[in-house]
Amino acid sequence: MPNNMIKKDVREGEGSKKSLEKKWDKAKDAAKKGDAKEPWALTNYIYQRMKGKKKSESSVLDKVELNAARRLIASERK
Repeated sequence: MPNNMIKKDVREGEGSKKSLEKKWDKAKDAAKKGDAKEPWALTNYIYQRMKGKKKSESSVLDKVELNAARRLIASERK
């Protein structure tokens, strides 16, 4: 997990260190499922999307974003 990114996000009030680390871990797991050529880039993209949403919005929108990322990865394989 990128400590500098997490520290910056905590300073900017994006969330607590623990909550942001949890989001990074979830994004990392989701990116691994995608089997992308650039897993760090996909992890970062998913993390950035997750941290900017309120709890009520995040679960639905994160699933939409994750599905879109998976479709993009699948199209790159063809």
